[in-house]
Amino acid sequence: MSSTDRAWSFEQDGEARVVQIYPRVSQDTAAYCPLQVSGRDTARVVIHNAVVTLGLDSSHTYGLLEVRESGGEETPLDVGECPLERVLLWPPAVQKWHPQIQGYYFILQQQANKAEERKEEYDDLCNLPSVTEQSVLEALRQRFYKHKIYTYASNILFAVNPNKFLPVYYNPKYVKMYENQPLGKLSPHIFAIADAAFRAMLNRHANQCIVISGESSSGKTESSSYLIHCLTALSQKKYSSRVERTILGAGPVLEAFGNARSADNNNSSRFGKFIQLNYLESGVIRGAVIEKYLLEKSRLVSRDKNERNYHVFYYLLMGASRDEQKEFHLLKPQDYLYLKQEDLHLDLEKKCGNEFKRLHQAMEMVGFLSSTKKHIFSLLSAILHLGNVTYTLPEDSQVLEVGPAEVVSTLSDLLKVKEEQLVIALTKRRVVTVNATVVSQYTLQEAMSMRDSMAKSLYSALFDWIVFHINHAMVNRRDMEDSVSCLSIGVLDMSGFEDLNTNSFEQLCINHTNEVLQCYINRRVFTLEQEDYVSEGIAWENIEFTDHSGCVELISAEPLGLFHLLDDASNLPQATDETLLDRLNQQHRRNPFFLPSPKIESTFVIKHFAGRVKYHIKDFLKKNSEHMRPEVTSLLRTSKLSFLHHLAASSPEALFRWGVLRATIRILAMFKHLGRQRAELMAARQSSRKSLKEMKQRSSQVDRLSSNSTTLDFSFDRSDEHPLDVFEDIFANYEKTTKSKTGRQKQLIPKNLMNLHSLQHIVGLTAHSRTSKSIFHPHRTTKLPTVCAQFQASLGKLKQTIEKAEPFFIFCIRSNAEKKELHFDEALVQKQIKYMGILQIVQMQKSGYSAKYTFKEFFEKFRNLFPRGAAANPEQITELFERMQLEKSSYQIGKNKVLLKQKDRRQLQDAHNKEVIRHIIILQRWFRACLMKLHYIERKDASMIIQRCWREFYEKRNRAATVIQTAWRTSTKRSEQQQETTGKDRLQVRPGRESLAKRELKRQSKVEVSPNRVQLNRPLSLPLDTSIGSGDPDSPSKPSSLQRYKDMGGIKEKAVKWKERQSEGDPTDDSSPEIRQRTENKKYEYVNKGKSMSVDELSRISSSGSESSHSNKEQLQSEHDGARFSLPARTSNEDSGQHESNQSQLTSPERVWFLSKFLRRRPAKTPPSSDSHPDRTVSLSSNNPASYSSSNSRRPTHNPSIRISRATRAQQWDVSLDREINDSRELRNLDEFLGNQVNELRTKLKILSPTERIFLTATMQFRDTIKGMYSVQKPKIAYKDLMKGYHNKVNSLAGPKEKSEVSLVVNLFQSVLDGFVRGEKKRGEPEQTKATKSTKKRRKQDKCPDSPLDHRFSTYLVNIMQSCDLCGSYIWAMEKAYMCSACKLICHKKCLGKIITDCSTRRARQNDSLPGSLHFGVEVCVLTSAANPVPKVVEQLLMHVEINGLYTEGIYRKSGSACRARELHQILQAYPESAHLDNYPIHTITGLVKRWLRELPDPLMTFSLYSDFLHAVEMTERCERIRAVYQKVDELPPANYSTLERLIFHLVRVAKEEEHNKMSPSSLAIVFAPCILRSPDSDDPFLGMRDVSKTTRCVEILISEQLRRYNEKMQNILALEYAEALAVNQLKLKRQNTVVEQPSEQEVPERVPDETDERTLMERIKSIKQEKVDLACRLPDLEQEHSDDNMDSSSSMSTDSLEDRLDSLDSEGQ
Repeated sequence: MSSTDRAWSFEQDGEARVVQIYPRVSQDTAAYCPLQVSGRDTARVVIHNAVVTLGLDSSHTYGLLEVRESGGEETPLDVGECPLERVLLWPPAVQKWHPQIQGYYFILQQQANKAEERKEEYDDLCNLPSVTEQSVLEALRQRFYKHKIYTYASNILFAVNPNKFLPVYYNPKYVKMYENQPLGKLSPHIFAIADAAFRAMLNRHANQCIVISGESSSGKTESSSYLIHCLTALSQKKYSSRVERTILGAGPVLEAFGNARSADNNNSSRFGKFIQLNYLESGVIRGAVIEKYLLEKSRLVSRDKNERNYHVFYYLLMGASRDEQKEFHLLKPQDYLYLKQEDLHLDLEKKCGNEFKRLHQAMEMVGFLSSTKKHIFSLLSAILHLGNVTYTLPEDSQVLEVGPAEVVSTLSDLLKVKEEQLVIALTKRRVVTVNATVVSQYTLQEAMSMRDSMAKSLYSALFDWIVFHINHAMVNRRDMEDSVSCLSIGVLDMSGFEDLNTNSFEQLCINHTNEVLQCYINRRVFTLEQEDYVSEGIAWENIEFTDHSGCVELISAEPLGLFHLLDDASNLPQATDETLLDRLNQQHRRNPFFLPSPKIESTFVIKHFAGRVKYHIKDFLKKNSEHMRPEVTSLLRTSKLSFLHHLAASSPEALFRWGVLRATIRILAMFKHLGRQRAELMAARQSSRKSLKEMKQRSSQVDRLSSNSTTLDFSFDRSDEHPLDVFEDIFANYEKTTKSKTGRQKQLIPKNLMNLHSLQHIVGLTAHSRTSKSIFHPHRTTKLPTVCAQFQASLGKLKQTIEKAEPFFIFCIRSNAEKKELHFDEALVQKQIKYMGILQIVQMQKSGYSAKYTFKEFFEKFRNLFPRGAAANPEQITELFERMQLEKSSYQIGKNKVLLKQKDRRQLQDAHNKEVIRHIIILQRWFRACLMKLHYIERKDASMIIQRCWREFYEKRNRAATVIQTAWRTSTKRSEQQQETTGKDRLQVRPGRESLAKRELKRQSKVEVSPNRVQLNRPLSLPLDTSIGSGDPDSPSKPSSLQRYKDMGGIKEKAVKWKERQSEGDPTDDSSPEIRQRTENKKYEYVNKGKSMSVDELSRISSSGSESSHSNKEQLQSEHDGARFSLPARTSNEDSGQHESNQSQLTSPERVWFLSKFLRRRPAKTPPSSDSHPDRTVSLSSNNPASYSSSNSRRPTHNPSIRISRATRAQQWDVSLDREINDSRELRNLDEFLGNQVNELRTKLKILSPTERIFLTATMQFRDTIKGMYSVQKPKIAYKDLMKGYHNKVNSLAGPKEKSEVSLVVNLFQSVLDGFVRGEKKRGEPEQTKATKSTKKRRKQDKCPDSPLDHRFSTYLVNIMQSCDLCGSYIWAMEKAYMCSACKLICHKKCLGKIITDCSTRRARQNDSLPGSLHFGVEVCVLTSAANPVPKVVEQLLMHVEINGLYTEGIYRKSGSACRARELHQILQAYPESAHLDNYPIHTITGLVKRWLRELPDPLMTFSLYSDFLHAVEMTERCERIRAVYQKVDELPPANYSTLERLIFHLVRVAKEEEHNKMSPSSLAIVFAPCILRSPDSDDPFLGMRDVSKTTRCVEILISEQLRRYNEKMQNILALEYAEALAVNQLKLKRQNTVVEQPSEQEVPERVPDETDERTLMERIKSIKQEKVDLACRLPDLEQEHSDDNMDSSSSMSTDSLEDRLDSLDSEGQ
């Protein structure tokens, strides 16, 4: 039955229940109000009854809240809801009676009126109308109950501890939310302070420090964890490095060993720490240093009630496995004296087990090996067992007995020392002098004190060792090797102010530290600021604050401070705690901060800033002189564990040197031993006369000798168990190793090995806080420093560090003293507000001026706001403020500085940015105007030159026409005269007789073709009739050349043809007599050359031959090739007159065969864009060996002529080239077809002519172009476009001297392409292509179980507790979670299936049938879909540029016509499919590519990743820089990723032709960086200008790296093609040699074909082809190459695998 039905049943039956209402109001009322509620009662009725019953003020408004589970979310009830329905949803056990402790109850809360609601919304306390204690308290309380625990006071943060984890505050999306946001723009948060400190460090290039202040149990430890988490995330968000992992792993380790549960705090930090994160100036984290202060060692042996020991002991005892319990001799917590307490309430065993696992993982992250962890846990167990050691004094003896025996035995086994030495160290004191050693017996009390001292010194030394090795893991070697300037951000987390029931020496040190911090805060916030205001002479009223510097001097001043008096007393052998107290009372009884206690109590009182604290003088002297005793040091040095040697070493450098020396000697001894064994083994093998028995005897003797020779002990202290055991923890930074995808194992040598230099560096950083160790030395001259001296030295160093940095302050406030969740104790909070001086701080921040500039700095920063000629003086600045109408109360001008409120500074900055942008626009306008004027002048000069040249040409043509007319008139006149003189003889002239002019032309032509004369070009004559034969000068006579023009129709027709030929660029007309004579001369040479001519010469001569005579064409076509080719070769005299290149080129059968193979087809038309040449005819013989048998034979052979000529082209060629490629398989077939033809040509020809060389080179490069199209999912490429691209390629390859080869090469390739197209047509319908991995998209955005709905999930190691965004449950520290790198969604792995929303930043259009109305200026995801991962307009433009513009110089540097660009933009915006790009210049196309990128609302390399790309570029190492950039690219949304991948591949292809287009990767990066990587801050123009070099470098990295990968892949493809050719040849040979001819003399059996070999070869060829296709399909891939250093996987891998691999390597070596 549902809850509604049950409520209805109650209503019908009239049954009522008692409901407890707990009031939360300002009035004093009862703890709760029981009310009888029926099913009909609404929330309004219940509220009214509760107000009446409790006697509350009915004028206020109240609300009813439901709480489910303790500390859960409070759900308000509407006034019409029935509370009883909510009760029925509770567990049955709490429905009848629901006290608060069970977690289900109702709250009656007073609601504020509208005026109060406005007060509650104040995020900044400076905005309060009146700053009073009550108003500040009320603001904090209201925000606290809304789960808003953070509040600002300008740039100071107040954090109220809720005693409960609020997971929604600290998920990764909050780091992203507060990144690069001004402080105060968003809701107050601790991440905002971290981001503000990070940006201040980068902008001001100054060190920063975040000081966390507050009393114990106020949440300082958690706050410091959140700060470290955010600062490491801001450094390089997803790019995880070794230093960052170590920093994040150090927190849990230090917490486990240094935190404990106290009466006020479940996770109280019992030591102070200062974590300094070091950064490069670019913001990349470089290293870190942790300094620890004053570990509370006394907690180890004694504590107050309701307190516990350090966490690590409970984790170990409750979380260790059975094997570990047996190995470490672990017992129950109640069985240890150091853990046994009266009020011990252990947490659940499961929780401690989980914490133990997290501790294991954190220790691995900081570099501890498995063996090191075992040593640490073994020592912890020994410390616990040491507390169980008991002493007894027998009646008959004065010697103490140590027991129980099993405890001593276990302790001896754990420490690896002898029991006798252990007992002596625990019972006897030893004093070493110059003359003798004195041994005395401890008393019973002294022995127990010795035992506890040993336990405390062991734990303190262990903690020091852990901090030391964490620092070494985080140190950067470059900090010691070079002088690169670094910046730092320090996080100071000291133990909070304490006032316990029994306060001792530790509490005095802790409270003194807090006094020093409070004085530092007061000095920074009040003293320095107000002194600055007074020195500037501005109107200012001083704000009073409580100064407790006198308390600091009381404790630490010289020479009468408490610490100095304590040190003096520690140096006196007769001093006691009582005498110390008397001296303190005597010296400071008149000090207002010191209050002596009555003589009955051994106490004294100090008035701290937080109140009076009573200290017990007991054990002050003992704790001040506490160090590791010499008996303990000597005992540990006798241990067999070198780990304990490190703990007992007073000089780590000396221990390191001795360890290196011991290892060196042992290695030499081992080499010597192995050398002897090898020599004896070789001698035994050579002595063949000896028997086996003798060899065995000799071997045994050698073994004995060798064993005896290696018994030397070089360990000096005779304690090491293994030769390399001393290096176990020197190798603590082994990085975990995994196998890469190639199957290679990674290098096992650690990258961060300790050396003496790094050791000395770390020792210098942490020497002031190390536990002092005493040793037996007869000549000791220096005394060990006391604890006070060490503490003051470390505190002084800390003060120097934070004084040099710019501070940020966080005040942590304790909400209640009972550790209740979400409970606000007003009295306790008000007390903290008072003694912290929060009220004065708020007043100071509200009245003060946060922005201060000197006059010069202000003028330089806001120069553009001043008029021209202004100076940096107060008058000009005042005039500016008045012009901007700033409030006079918000700024002041002092003597040397301008003081502003933060609000006015922002207003000035915004106005300045707008002014700068206006100036930039003016500069752009002026520059464009100058550029247009320059272009206009250039075009004007060019037009004048053209006009001048045309006039000159026109004059010369007129002069030539005049000459011709004169000659014509002269000839006419002469003929008339001849007619008159000859009379009738003129009628008797024979028709075939030649005229005088004809004979003259014939004589001239014979002179011109003379081999010893230089041919001179005559002026062009008018076009002649091509119908007149020009083949033979001795042929029957024809009408003269002048008589042909009596037919005016023929003249007009030939004039038109002549104009066409002139427009095509022909310099001469081959119909003129001169050209006819030259043609005959060439034919004569052609006949003389015969076979000795190269194919190129044949082609040139035949293609340049005359086609003017129809009869000549028929005659040439009717001849046999043998009559034309089989002629005698030229003589040496004739050859000497030719070019050198033509002498060396011989026509081989292979070359003729190859060209005739393609030229047998009908010719095709040259593309319109090509340079036109005269009609050519190529006549080649077929590959007939008989025709080459005799070089001098003139016998004609049948060899048909193949001709490529413009006159013989057919329309079928155009029809074949109209075909489009719509299948990627056809592209692969074309590539393979061209490859086969090229291979055949290379195998047949040994020497290449220029034409063949151009053909081969162009075809190979064209194949590269085809391979670049493999990745196109739906290709739509016309063969005509391919021909245009090929023609452009040939034009670029052919130099000025080889321009005549272009037409022939293009025609040759066109014939090849036509043959392939006709072959494809014959194949019929294409088969269904199988889905291969080459046709599939390899992008990671494909739907996969781990990345649903476009989310980009990756494993994420949680280092602070967070919550799952799907199920809401906690994700504990050191757990693995899944995080979307785009939207920062975080969840468990099990919750991936619950995702129902798309990734907000990676969503793309799924339905391609819904096209966008616009294609420019919209998001990329709108233009893409699953079918079209790249926008259509972009693919269309880039494909056109790749086909037609790769060889255009300055293709992306020059701009096109603005009018044409506007016209094409309108077409592409609405109907991109209808655009004819061939009609537009190439620079117009490239300009639109850049415009499309610039108009994107969010650039391809998105705004959210802008700073990440800049951080990645600024890394020092090149490989790290490339890896970081590719990791950021991988985080782009799918649409942006695919489009960027296509664009970069296009730029790679452009850069590959840099020789022709002059566009290098750097040039392309300069052009495209502003288009695809723009600054998100458009308001600040200087920011974008400052980042230009970084953005350009980022894009250049992508282009250069992709170009390198492209070349590598192409080399691999060539290698595969070579391997494929070898395999194909091998297969052909196998098939040809299937039957072997048997020799006549000897019978040989027939050879049977090996089918297995053939099948293997076929499979190999198939696999090579598939691999080649896969490589070609991956050419555009932007995915990061898999490196051996997989940081993320190594961080979570267990170190056991490393040791197992080392063991396996050792076994293999054996």
